[in-house]
Amino acid sequence: MAPGSLESTVLNSTNYYRSQHLADPVQWNDTLADFAKDWAEGCIWKHSGGPYGENLAANFENSTLGIDAWGNEEKKYNYGKGKFTEENGHFTQLVWRNTTDVGCAVVDCENDSDNGVKGAYLVCEYSPRGNVEGQFKANVRKPGISEDGKLGFGSAAAPSRSAHGLTVFALVVILGCLLPLI
Repeated sequence: MAPGSLESTVLNSTNYYRSQHLADPVQWNDTLADFAKDWAEGCIWKHSGGPYGENLAANFENSTLGIDAWGNEEKKYNYGKGKFTEENGHFTQLVWRNTTDVGCAVVDCENDSDNGVKGAYLVCEYSPRGNVEGQFKANVRKPGISEDGKLGFGSAAAPSRSAHGLTVFALVVILGCLLPLI
């Protein structure tokens, strides 16, 4: 995996959000990436209806910003209700605990039709798919709160990440204290 590649960018950004919500890291899956590429090349702004969970983003400067937009949908998620809405569905798929694999593609679209995308089009596919009715409370956890009420970051250390040269602080539980990583 080459630094700066789509694969490394997607895994770094996706696993950053997943770690905050006690979900194990996902791994890259070439089959999912191929499916995403096949769909993205059509430059159609709608979900494929395929067998996987799917997130779409368009016209972001880079893939990290598209994934950040999905992660920021957390503000619109009601943990008490644990339900899908149009405003939070990208976020819930991103951090869905049962999801283990991701594959994405970015295509530069020239289309400017009513159903199309103009500019960069990011499509990510997830397996197993998330957003399954009745399973939200078990699969979308509050940040840092485990089933037993303890603070933590899933089974892996919380990754830190850097975007545009700015360090994003990650918190790690060490001997019961929260310390920022620089």
